[in-house]
Amino acid sequence: MTCARFTNGLSACSTMLEIRHGQKGAQVDPFPWRMANPFPAYSLVDQVRDIPLGDLLHWHGFDLKPEGISFRARNDRHNIVVTGNRWFDNKAGKGGAGAIDLQMYLSGKDFLTSCQTLASGSQSVGRGDLGLSFPPGQRTKSEQKRKPFHKLAARYAVPNETSWPIARAYLIKTRKIKPVIVDEMHEIGSIYANDHRPNPSLVFLHRTPHGKVEGATLRDTRHESTFRPCLGNKLTAWFIVGHLVEAHTVVAVESPIDALSYYSLYAGRHKSLAAVSCGGATVPHELMHQAYNRRQSFVVALDNDPAGERGWTKAWNETVDWNGFNISPHHPTGKDWNDDLIALVHRLHLPKSQQSSSLRL
Repeated sequence: MTCARFTNGLSACSTMLEIRHGQKGAQVDPFPWRMANPFPAYSLVDQVRDIPLGDLLHWHGFDLKPEGISFRARNDRHNIVVTGNRWFDNKAGKGGAGAIDLQMYLSGKDFLTSCQTLASGSQSVGRGDLGLSFPPGQRTKSEQKRKPFHKLAARYAVPNETSWPIARAYLIKTRKIKPVIVDEMHEIGSIYANDHRPNPSLVFLHRTPHGKVEGATLRDTRHESTFRPCLGNKLTAWFIVGHLVEAHTVVAVESPIDALSYYSLYAGRHKSLAAVSCGGATVPHELMHQAYNRRQSFVVALDNDPAGERGWTKAWNETVDWNGFNISPHHPTGKDWNDDLIALVHRLHLPKSQQSSSLRL
């Protein structure tokens, strides 16, 4: 459940909670009046939602184990992996995004109670900065130094060609990626299956514009989890479909599956196109700067959700003073570009009598 910004100190989620519980006239403030919001344009509910997940897990007593740019928090009940603001519990098969979701999951409490708990246990990160965090004294242990990519790859991204048919079928049959694109990316070594058993994971390599491998994104083939752990560098090396340096248009998306989907949908409509996975809803500054220097058109095509909208706004604000930079947004009709691709394939396979009415939707 998401909430709009506060009005007169009361969150719009108060109204939602009233409707949910059938209460009329009595408003409920999810935060105590003693907690003033020092950033009126950045509501308390936004600040609470953006509390670092590592801080929250420390607060709950977890020890964190770094894995590339992700980290794992494990005990006898949970096996939680976090990348950015996304988390996924491998033991329960459940995941979400943001501190409120995670607090609700760990505590079993409702939205209102979880907001109050987070607000009362956290503090402002400091003068001039936005957001909340838990005081350092409340953390059980600081994060350990992250392992270098080659060590992580030796454990999590070891190629296994005998598992490739399973991974290929997942991309083509489940995700509806064009076979010619999948096969070409596999042939050049940018996609392969690892040696995990019994079900392999897909490995999408992150390359610099010069082709050097410096990171990877993993995708489990067993389920449709939104979780996608990253290893190594994702700030200056990315999973790329197309030729980044020679492309007329560079498109930034959130995941490798989205990059493959966008390329399947639109490569034929552009003079030349490169779809780049950002590994999340933040567009790397270096990716935009390189496109600006090459005078390429740049499209921010993040997911159709609040995080994607914030990512577009951040990218626009970062480049607003870049004279002549051709940057524009492009939003999927569904949640993400793979949803759009699957919907298109479904429509194309409908009987002709149903296609015209379906295509008008």
